[in-house]
Amino acid sequence: MSLANSCALLLLFFLTLSLFITCSTAANTIGVTHTTVAVSADNVPLPKKVATFFPSDISPPTEKYWYSRLPNTPLPKALRYLLQPGHYPSINREFANENVSAAVILRAYRIRYRIRYKRGDKKSLNSALPDSTIFYQYDDLHPGKRMKILFTESGTKVSFLPRQVAQSIPFSSDKVPEILKYFKLEVNSKEAQVIREEIGGCEEPNMEGEEKYCATSLESLIDFSVERLGQNVRVLSTEAGKKQEYTVSAAVKMIGDHKAAVCHKMRYPYAVHYCHVIADTEVDEVPLVGADGTKVKAVTVCHLNTSAWSPDHMAFQVLKIKPGPAVCHFLDSDTLVWVPKKDKKMTP
Repeated sequence: MSLANSCALLLLFFLTLSLFITCSTAANTIGVTHTTVAVSADNVPLPKKVATFFPSDISPPTEKYWYSRLPNTPLPKALRYLLQPGHYPSINREFANENVSAAVILRAYRIRYRIRYKRGDKKSLNSALPDSTIFYQYDDLHPGKRMKILFTESGTKVSFLPRQVAQSIPFSSDKVPEILKYFKLEVNSKEAQVIREEIGGCEEPNMEGEEKYCATSLESLIDFSVERLGQNVRVLSTEAGKKQEYTVSAAVKMIGDHKAAVCHKMRYPYAVHYCHVIADTEVDEVPLVGADGTKVKAVTVCHLNTSAWSPDHMAFQVLKIKPGPAVCHFLDSDTLVWVPKKDKKMTP
């Protein structure tokens, strides 16, 4: 064998050995990477309902901001759950099939009215009326009164986003395509339709004497209510209870009789509250006992002057009355009611 052939064979041997070592190293590296990803996937599953992780300089909200603005007001249970780490995910992309609540029924009726009433489709409109008690007249509740009531949560089971994150996400009808892209939602999905409806409700004109705002963070929720009612307030919510017949077990207790802010949790990928302040509002606490013995303290709101309301409002359709008289309604268990505390009278 010539020297040239020997050198060629030796060079081929080293090239083959080098290629083998390189491939083996790459395979091992890929194996480690795959294993690492697999462990990560096991620990942090990625279905449509996921927790959001934030940079170290952006932390989820805590109770600190609440007590910095409301030092003498206990944190209500309906909000406490939203601030517990891990209790609810930060983002939920499956929220169209949440429990049907009083707030959802009312919003669905308003939407159906806008779309179908002009077409004369009253049958479809009537099908949106509730089959349980939401509205009642001012003097209807007395001990022994029975009614079928549904107490449930109106919004998606999600926690608050940090304020900086919430402010960076668009929230308006003309930005819906961007919102859907942000949450990776299909344009024709049920969730997309719910987002359009919920934002549309936020952008509807105010009723006479009403001021409303959709709060996309804990801080903006607190700021809206404090700026309108002050810091000397009580914040209440209804205790949860299943749909059944309830009996009023004692006299109704009036909590506030002038002005209140009501914040309904919305169906949305993250925690958003539809808040509105309406003058001439009375807030009551109604003690109830269910057919199964469950005791519930329900918070209700009475609008004392409805003369400026549309005669087609669901309340008038259900109660079969015209605008003018006081109309009251029960609230969902995740709805917050802000009431100014009554000043204690000075005793001589």
